[in-house]
Amino acid sequence: MQLISNHIPTYIQCPYFLTEDKIETMQRYRIFINAYNATIPRLNKEVKEYNNRVLAYIQSNKTQQQAVVAQQEFEDIEVNGIQNKWLSTLDYNEQIEKTNGDKLLLKKQKHLPVRQAQLGTFEIIVWLYSQQLIKLRKQLQQLGSGVKVSFPKVQVTSTQVCNFTKNGEKRMLLKRDTIREHVHRLRQAGVFVQYQFKGSSMPVNYFINGAIFVFRDKRKGFTDNQQVKPFNNGKPLDFSVDTRTFTKEIIKKVGNVDNHSHDKEVFSFAAENSSKNKNRYKNTKEDKPQKNSNDNEGKLGGGENFPKNELSEYLRGQILYKTVFLNALTEHQYDNYSFSASNMNRRLDTESISGVMSKEEFRELLLQLFIKIAAPIWKGKNVYYGSWHKAYIQIDDEYLRNPNGSIPRKETLLYLFGFLVYRIGRAKRFFNSKTTYRIHFPCIYFDATRKQPSEGGFAYTVEWLKQYQKYQDLRATRKQQAATKGGARRRQKTNEEKVRDQLKLYLKGTITLPQVYTYIERNKGIPDYFINEVPRLLNVLTNKEFDLYD
Repeated sequence: MQLISNHIPTYIQCPYFLTEDKIETMQRYRIFINAYNATIPRLNKEVKEYNNRVLAYIQSNKTQQQAVVAQQEFEDIEVNGIQNKWLSTLDYNEQIEKTNGDKLLLKKQKHLPVRQAQLGTFEIIVWLYSQQLIKLRKQLQQLGSGVKVSFPKVQVTSTQVCNFTKNGEKRMLLKRDTIREHVHRLRQAGVFVQYQFKGSSMPVNYFINGAIFVFRDKRKGFTDNQQVKPFNNGKPLDFSVDTRTFTKEIIKKVGNVDNHSHDKEVFSFAAENSSKNKNRYKNTKEDKPQKNSNDNEGKLGGGENFPKNELSEYLRGQILYKTVFLNALTEHQYDNYSFSASNMNRRLDTESISGVMSKEEFRELLLQLFIKIAAPIWKGKNVYYGSWHKAYIQIDDEYLRNPNGSIPRKETLLYLFGFLVYRIGRAKRFFNSKTTYRIHFPCIYFDATRKQPSEGGFAYTVEWLKQYQKYQDLRATRKQQAATKGGARRRQKTNEEKVRDQLKLYLKGTITLPQVYTYIERNKGIPDYFINEVPRLLNVLTNKEFDLYD
């Protein structure tokens, strides 16, 4: 089975997208996007300078109308079936330079950054594309060996992404228009290439950049190398840091990948667990998901099959190998990570109640999320791998454990995780407010013995948590006091209404005036000021003079 990477093939015979391919694809995506975002300031500076020259040329030659027409015509031009307006921003700007020549009429596009929100959209598209390849492989297997077909483009609509569900719940709580914007942003960045639009009712067609997408093909007797150009002007991306460690871990866990057959493909979309836990997945012999019960929750392993719970699969896929995760931290891949933007709260809550992840796996996921949330503190600082490694060990030893060192149940883990999120969030706000504050490296900052404010350690933030909890308790007390006062006020109003009802009965002739007086005397909850108002109310309602105790 041949590994296809760093290029888009012309033909395929029997495509496979294994679990390790999914992990590698997502890792390459993160490296690609981080490298792209890092070059945006320089590229936009060049775009601004070029567009200023274009404006100066248009004004000096008075060709404003020609520039508008030329821009519209340029975007509709097709090259190899791809309109210029659907090119990536980098390719679009290159075509602008070639078309303009010495006659500067066309402006370049500004490069826009890719954010964390687009990661979820891309991951779902990769999953749907893998299902498209599985369907194609089944058809090719029915036709027999030796049949080759053109490598298919991704055919996924924004509606499919929007309605994609895991465990009966939507993965993306976004509208279709927002999904379309995510796809266009990824196209502009060069993640999606050879983009074609064939109408609003049809799915758009595109390839995933060959520098990102990795899969396998069981091919016989032909090779092809349709190379694709990365966004950085033909310079190949350097995957040496992450791929080397990743490959060693894969060989160690699942054996040499060249020995995989089509009967051993991993159906699960999830990634493997952390390197210190055993691999809990069993290879399946069919592409259909297994329908097993969840009776063995928390006891997976051995010869048992992985239960069908797609939310748990997705969350398992978020757990990276320890070495891969630490390399990603060293490469500053989580400098802009936002926990609120990742929409994980609801998923974690559902998993803690009804999911099938073991508590060890769930804890590992929460620890990695916590470190991702903390990573922006060291944005722009040179933090070495060893510092992150030591900090990871310190966090693993100290947090999300019972006092005796054991691991609590998942509901308790999520409850404790909420405290950690508050503490690190408060610390980030503190550091952002101090422009000259010296921040320790992670291995020093997460040292559990640094409990004094002068030592600048994370351990001191527990005092902030205590203050917050005390404030919350006082707030609850104030709420209870306000509710008590409100209840008394409502009861007082109710007694007044009861007297008014008695007066209405008297006016209707249902009861007599002495009965009204008796009611007022017997009900002690009626306020004194309102008792004095009763004769005035009677005077107004009957136009007669009344004294309450005549």
